[in-house]
Amino acid sequence: MKKIMLFVLSILGIMAYGQDTRSTTKSSNDELAHKIDALIRPIANSNNFSGTVLVKKNGDVILSKSYGYADRENQIKNTRASQFFIGSLSAMFTAVAILQLVKEGKISLDDKLTKFIPEFPKGDKITIHHLLTERSGLPRFVSQTNGTYDKMIESAHTLDALVDYIKILEPIAEPGEKYRHSGTSFILLAKVIEIVSGESFGAYLKNHIFSPLNMTHTGHYAYAMQYGDVPHLVLGYEQQGVTELERARLIHWSTKIGHASIYSNAEDLEKFAQAMMYNTLLSSDSWKKMTNSYYGTSLGYGISNKPQGDYRRYYRSGGSPGFSSYFAVYPDEGLTVIMLSNIHIHVPYFNVPKIASIVFGEPYEQLNLVSPRYVNNDLAQKLLGTFQFDENFYNPNGTVTVSYADGMLLSDSAPMIPVVGADGEIVKFINRQFWSRLEFVRDSTGHFSKLKFDEFTGTKKAMPKKN
Repeated sequence: MKKIMLFVLSILGIMAYGQDTRSTTKSSNDELAHKIDALIRPIANSNNFSGTVLVKKNGDVILSKSYGYADRENQIKNTRASQFFIGSLSAMFTAVAILQLVKEGKISLDDKLTKFIPEFPKGDKITIHHLLTERSGLPRFVSQTNGTYDKMIESAHTLDALVDYIKILEPIAEPGEKYRHSGTSFILLAKVIEIVSGESFGAYLKNHIFSPLNMTHTGHYAYAMQYGDVPHLVLGYEQQGVTELERARLIHWSTKIGHASIYSNAEDLEKFAQAMMYNTLLSSDSWKKMTNSYYGTSLGYGISNKPQGDYRRYYRSGGSPGFSSYFAVYPDEGLTVIMLSNIHIHVPYFNVPKIASIVFGEPYEQLNLVSPRYVNNDLAQKLLGTFQFDENFYNPNGTVTVSYADGMLLSDSAPMIPVVGADGEIVKFINRQFWSRLEFVRDSTGHFSKLKFDEFTGTKKAMPKKN
């Protein structure tokens, strides 16, 4: 009898321990969710974020929440079902499709482009690997200075028409020599997928990636589609002035096939993250090829591999007219953080790493934003000037000009949102257009002679002497 009682008590102890563990985990997750929401809500309330945030760790959803409006004019709110254009995140799916065909022996990473598009100029030097790593030597498709591309994206285009346009572009380097982030390489990869598989690009993704992963709210915006064909597709917005937003220009997303034509929601993208973490859909070897780093950079095939502190991380960010997004997987911690926005401000890029820091229990920056008109004239006059940056800056050897107009500071004409410290003093600024951090640094004489722009530092150029 005594043995039976001890056995029963031990079982009850195990059950109680399990219940306490679940209770503790839920309490901890609730606390994390509160901190994440406290980070995001002020940004949403200031008209700088609208969309969905999903944070999941080891199978537990820490936060799944939507903010702002899918359609601001008609006051239709974003929900978990809302679908967003995900910009350059689309390249991940193109890369997976190529690696599937490689696994089937239908493509080799060393194959030359001319094997699939025989008439492509200098295609005998461009490999599939070059295209996947965006080192084809071809120029940016999306930024041709003659305005051709801006006109093209207003209407639907076939993949063949896009390939024909790329054929006439002059190379900027030999294949493998220079990285150039653009749509060019992934448009060509989309064409290779169609040629090799015998399926349209959208059909291939649906049949071999989206359906196997039960990604029922994800698709490719094809040539014949119209905006109303996708029931939960949200409208995109751009920043306007200090706090306002305006509808983004309407484009036809078929012109971004292969690199920015995918729409999805956070829950579907989390299913893709699970496949990446647990080696489903692709073999372990294929996922390793995709998430590897090439040419001494962090870039793999359609995704980057760069630690956040001590934590291994695979990530991709995206931006396109009216939308911005960030997808991050921390495989060793079983953590996925996804942030999708229907405002083209780079809030996701800077805040997903912060969300991960919250989960990891590490320090993170909480922004106390105030009106741009909080800056008085005396302070503004001390900060004005043009700051010179080096070749490592976003715009190599570029400058940033800080001006003052209508009672606010501007960074190259973009409103600078002041960030106030605990003591009430302005400690830094946010460039609203890029959501970059700007912090002015005093020299030994007390003058603000340097400007930190994110991780870069520029030096104030000497003002011309007055005659």
